Amino acid sequence: MTLHSSKLNILVLLNRVPYPLNDGGAIGAYNFIKGYADAGCDVTILTMNTARHYVESDKIKEVLGGFGKGHAVYVDNRIKPLGAIKNLFTGKSYITERFVSQEFKDALIRLLTGTKYDVVHIDGIPPANYISVVREHAKAKVSMRAHNVEYMIWKRIAENENNPVKKWYLKLQSERLAAFERKVWQQCDLVMAISREDEATILNDVPEAKTAIVPAGMDIPRQPLNTNFNPLDLCFIGAMDWMPNIQGMEWFVEKVLPVLQAEFPKIKVAVAGKKTPDSFMALESENLLPVGEVPDAKEFMLQHGLMIVPIVSGSGIRIKILEGMALGKTVLATTMAAEGLGLSNGETILIADTPKEFSEQIKRCINDASLAKKIGTNAHRFAYEHYRNKSIFEKLIARYRKL
Repeated sequence: MTLHSSKLNILVLLNRVPYPLNDGGAIGAYNFIKGYADAGCDVTILTMNTARHYVESDKIKEVLGGFGKGHAVYVDNRIKPLGAIKNLFTGKSYITERFVSQEFKDALIRLLTGTKYDVVHIDGIPPANYISVVREHAKAKVSMRAHNVEYMIWKRIAENENNPVKKWYLKLQSERLAAFERKVWQQCDLVMAISREDEATILNDVPEAKTAIVPAGMDIPRQPLNTNFNPLDLCFIGAMDWMPNIQGMEWFVEKVLPVLQAEFPKIKVAVAGKKTPDSFMALESENLLPVGEVPDAKEFMLQHGLMIVPIVSGSGIRIKILEGMALGKTVLATTMAAEGLGLSNGETILIADTPKEFSEQIKRCINDASLAKKIGTNAHRFAYEHYRNKSIFEKLIARYRKL
């Protein structure tokens, strides 16, 4: 079937309400539904309103109302010890099983039987539980936005876990999640990978999968907004209830910050993120400033100099790196954090994978005041050319019409 209609009717299934816009998951989902709406599509959104990311109904209407018809269903996805233990005997991944809801299924069936959709967009792994429901009740094409290759994230988390029991459990979950993801990739009419590296992994695992590279896009101003390039004023922002962020910042505080302090005693590191653990807040010192959740992520980034992204586990595009680049920030990140973005060390980003390398990159910026500004300017230009929503969605809609 070819999608000939001038205006595509798209149903988007989300695993969370994209609010507040202070972490990569929310920002990525928000920019995607905005991209569909800006491209002239008729958009209907069915989102899980989860226990973990619960949003009041009035705010949901405000957030989703500007893009189309919005529907939300409460899903209790909390991690429960008994549920995690019972899951061991199911052969399924607890990472995905926590998002299975009869109420969400019923709401989806009502939408599918009441309206004819051209495309049902599965945003990430949790809504993929409902692909069979879509196939049973609609003739729509099914596309999936693969935020990451999720099982690779959990595999790396397991590798970085020191507790042997947790390590075993996380390894088991990553293996089960891998089986789930591979099945999902086979079921979709289009799998949207956000990087060439992720697409290669998907096709290596499932050669028959139909894929396209659809990078994480956003609205990017024509001129960079950032003016702060102080190499001694570092900042990090990211959801601190997401294990790769916690592992990365713990590594930074334990391994990197002491090296930086020894060479640059005046260095400051501001750390922002929702649900920052009390244990991390307690680490506050003259050089480390945990501030918890901030009301405006962009304002926080603009207040500080270099932006650090010390990720040591996980896969996929870091939305916060793109957001920083869009502002014209100079980003100092690990190779793992920057993978898939197509950036060049020393031109559009600074790469450091060891405590010594972090210190050396800071020293480069101190000794050459023009370096950080050059990288920030180049980063903005690169983001504007490659990650603007408008150009990304023109290509995606054209691809949908060929399905």
